[in-house]
Amino acid sequence: MSTGTDRPGRREALSRSVAAWAARLPPAWRRPRVLVLAGAVLLVVILLIVTAGPTIQPHPAPGTTVFPIGQQVALRFVHSTGSVHVRAGPAGQVSITEHRNGITEAIHTRYQQQGDVITVAVSIAPGLMTATWVDFEVAVPPGTSASLHATAGTLKVTGLDGDLVLQDAGGSIWVAHVSGAVALRTKSGSINTSQVSGQVRAITDNGTITTISTRLRGRSLLRARDGTINFHGSLDPGCHALFGNIDGAIGITLPRGSSVLVQARTAGGSINSEFSSVHVVSNLKGKVANGRVGRDARAHLAIQTRGGSIDLNHGS
Repeated sequence: MSTGTDRPGRREALSRSVAAWAARLPPAWRRPRVLVLAGAVLLVVILLIVTAGPTIQPHPAPGTTVFPIGQQVALRFVHSTGSVHVRAGPAGQVSITEHRNGITEAIHTRYQQQGDVITVAVSIAPGLMTATWVDFEVAVPPGTSASLHATAGTLKVTGLDGDLVLQDAGGSIWVAHVSGAVALRTKSGSINTSQVSGQVRAITDNGTITTISTRLRGRSLLRARDGTINFHGSLDPGCHALFGNIDGAIGITLPRGSSVLVQARTAGGSINSEFSSVHVVSNLKGKVANGRVGRDARAHLAIQTRGGSIDLNHGS
């Protein structure tokens, strides 16, 4: 491949070649007008050769399959036990790269696209499921509305700004550096968010929900059944957020300067608040807390749990 450092040498060599070529021309061709015209044409050809860089056509990496898409895509990973990592990629296409582990020759994958739906089916020989698996790395265009469904393994999404729907039947979900409406659903795994901004709907039946630097908008919902909810983040003005749990605890840390109207209740647990404006009282149905954090209280936060405790904490 040519670089900027070798172009002067190429020009000198070409100049010597031009001089030798001119010396061999017939006398009739050496007349000034004809020679100037021929030299101009040759100079254009030389400049095109020198300035033109190599044309590199993009090719998928080994083990990568590329699909053309529009503004939305639905990805279905069937019988897959490995992880799926989704990141931002080139416009107009979705690329899926396989990373096989274990006895790789026992892994068989099949791809199918029908409109906006891409299905990836994984087949592994019987008896090798625990020692052999395939992880997928998926590139989705920025701004694309994406829906992903996996039967097991971990779903991880980073660096996207479109609306997302992530469902994992038997694994955890990790979302980081994402903005937009986000819906997260898992039956037996945890849900984890970091640097997320948007309307969030996170539901787990048998796992924890943990957020870091998460900014809720619109009507957001965080709900668990047996695991804890640990929220570190903020609520945008106008946000209506509901945190619900059945037998697990709920811990909420809000930054100083927050403006939130808080309503909390628990049937069999305790309520602890570091905000003096949120008052806790007891009644026949358990504990109840109400109050305003900040002056305007432009966001609403409702917290409900049946058997767990509720903690409201100051952040930095």
